[in-house]
Amino acid sequence: MDVLGIKLENCYGIQQLDASLNFLGSPKLKGSPEIPPGSAFSIYAPNGFMKTSLARTFLDFQEGRDSQDLVFPARPTSRSITSDPATPITPESVFVIKPYVERYAGAGTSTLLVNPKLRSEYEESVRNIESTQEDLLKALKEVSGWPGKTSPASEIKEVFQFKSSYEFFAELADVLDGDTRFSDLIYSEIFNDRTIAAFRAGTLHEQLQEYMSKYQELVDKSPLLSRKFNHAGAADVSKSLQSNGFFDANHTLNISNGGERLEISSAKDLEALVVAEKQRILGDKELSAKFEAVDKQLQKNAELKKFREYLTQHPEILTELGDFDGFRRKLWNSYFNVVQPVLSSFGAAFSSAKGVITETARQAVEEKTKWTAVVTQFNERFYVPFKLLVQNQQDVILKGETPKVVFEFEDGHGTCGVEEDKLLQVLSQGEKRALYILNVLFEIQARLESKQHTLLVIDDIADSFDYKNKYAIIEYFNEISKVPFFRLVFLTHNFDFHRTISSRLQISRSRRLFAKKNQGALSFVQEKYQNNPFVTWKKGLAQNSAFLVASIPFVRNLAEYCHGVASPHYLKLTSLLHIKADSPSLTVGDLEVSFKATLLDQTDLKLPNPEAFALQLIYDEAEALAVGAHDDVELESKVILSIGIRLKAEEFMIAKINDPAFVNAISSNQTFELYSRFVSAFPGASDQIVVLSQVNLMTPENIHLNSFMYEPILDMSALHLYDLYGKVKALT
Repeated sequence: MDVLGIKLENCYGIQQLDASLNFLGSPKLKGSPEIPPGSAFSIYAPNGFMKTSLARTFLDFQEGRDSQDLVFPARPTSRSITSDPATPITPESVFVIKPYVERYAGAGTSTLLVNPKLRSEYEESVRNIESTQEDLLKALKEVSGWPGKTSPASEIKEVFQFKSSYEFFAELADVLDGDTRFSDLIYSEIFNDRTIAAFRAGTLHEQLQEYMSKYQELVDKSPLLSRKFNHAGAADVSKSLQSNGFFDANHTLNISNGGERLEISSAKDLEALVVAEKQRILGDKELSAKFEAVDKQLQKNAELKKFREYLTQHPEILTELGDFDGFRRKLWNSYFNVVQPVLSSFGAAFSSAKGVITETARQAVEEKTKWTAVVTQFNERFYVPFKLLVQNQQDVILKGETPKVVFEFEDGHGTCGVEEDKLLQVLSQGEKRALYILNVLFEIQARLESKQHTLLVIDDIADSFDYKNKYAIIEYFNEISKVPFFRLVFLTHNFDFHRTISSRLQISRSRRLFAKKNQGALSFVQEKYQNNPFVTWKKGLAQNSAFLVASIPFVRNLAEYCHGVASPHYLKLTSLLHIKADSPSLTVGDLEVSFKATLLDQTDLKLPNPEAFALQLIYDEAEALAVGAHDDVELESKVILSIGIRLKAEEFMIAKINDPAFVNAISSNQTFELYSRFVSAFPGASDQIVVLSQVNLMTPENIHLNSFMYEPILDMSALHLYDLYGKVKALT
């Protein structure tokens, strides 16, 4: 991924972009410097140019979506993002880092590994186990009559209260008792939300207990039946004997009935004997009364009436409901016995994989995992009022779960655990962004561990950060920029961040770019001033009149510091930034005197055309820029336009106000004072007032600049300044 090609048309407002980002170095050629290889580009774009649109286009590529023009959807969209054939770019190899996402969790967060080889063996074993478990649950769903599309897994877990379904089913395969007598019952007809709630209610539960107590009392007194050999058991014996041809072989069965021994020679006789005893017990008046009390409870709503109907079809259920939790287990045990072959297959699969699972679990507990290191790194580097811990270390590694991050909030007086929702409500925007950064670190670490060749498109990641956190994230990117299979493209409209990231990462001159527009077409050009622009301007004062004019506000600031506001040099230069009485008469020679007196390394300065009027030189330079009307990013061009705009505006207002005494008395904030007087004197001049208010808004920061902060003027498109310059010239 050493050469990145980007060709776009009509992608979220980018009408056209054809750019190539070359991460390879190039040998020194005659007349040009050597370009060292590098892993990062920093692209600065003024507000409204293309930063967010380009990031969004890359995100579409990453997530497999088509790009479009949202405002003009009918315009044909074209997107081509390519790289060199050696490592072609794919959606998986792109990671777009947005400025902020409140609840972001990257796809790679849970893939930080203990041991890649062991993890691979573990995943293969788990796939086999999960496949056989899926077969088992499908069989249990069918035999139990479980409704809907879901499996009964959660219901089984609730009934048997196990932690690991793997271990539960594996152990169950060895302890089956073969009892299938309840397997023809439909589980959900007996146990559902309504019936379980009713069973747990005090009245029905007590009445069921009373019924079962009386029933057992009658069974205990029965000459034929007992608690172990009840009518259900007798029916099972009859069924088993008949199916195995016991009576067909002329065998007989001796039954003890109250001390009297009866010889039974057929299944029919046995069933008749059991039914008669059963009817005698169930016909008991006291037992019948208790059943009626239970029956009354089962007619309270439609769901329970449905259960009552099922109960009448399967009366054997009633005697089991006194211990309904126990009966739930009996039902599932019946189903387990029916699907015994599938259950045994699962047990075999689990047994064969148990060694790998145990070893992986051991490493997961013992090793300090990579994602734990990420959390530690975050806690140590970022200044936020909370600490992070990860609870589910083993499940993250073994089951691929997303790390469960817990927060400890500290306010200087104590520490308290807090949930993420509440934490987000109390954090500042910068602190929320720091929390988002943690998830970004997870994703990057996952790609680092898997050695995934990745293009990271980083969209103003440090916005709203305080300086400590901003430099923490810059230092982190400095570290990962040294990873040989990572490529970084920073997109920002914050010039200070662009300058800082370029310096800290030692991004070469050819990879420090400005976005530029020309008739709708976007392009990237090498940043002209990569150090202090005023050094370049000073060297060209005599050769480049644009440098000379643009230096006026800077030298004026220095004159203020060096000579004071009463010095002739400060006053002369002020008269070229505001219209004063002497402004029209000041010459280029006057400029030379003040520059030489203030800039000690310019004592030999010789400016051409010293007799020319300085004010006219300013207007000539501004006019030349306005005629070309290129959306130029150069600093000096915008400074010159801003000076010309303000001077033209003041000339207009002074002429309209026509009060020399008022104008001469202004000692500070002259443009604003003139504007206020104009608005007061000409309230009906709404069109002119709108233009003049724009002058007040757009030009002051552009003129009062210094060597430390000139971002505001860079952020402004030159097209806005051309437009305002034309409007000011047209004022009458």
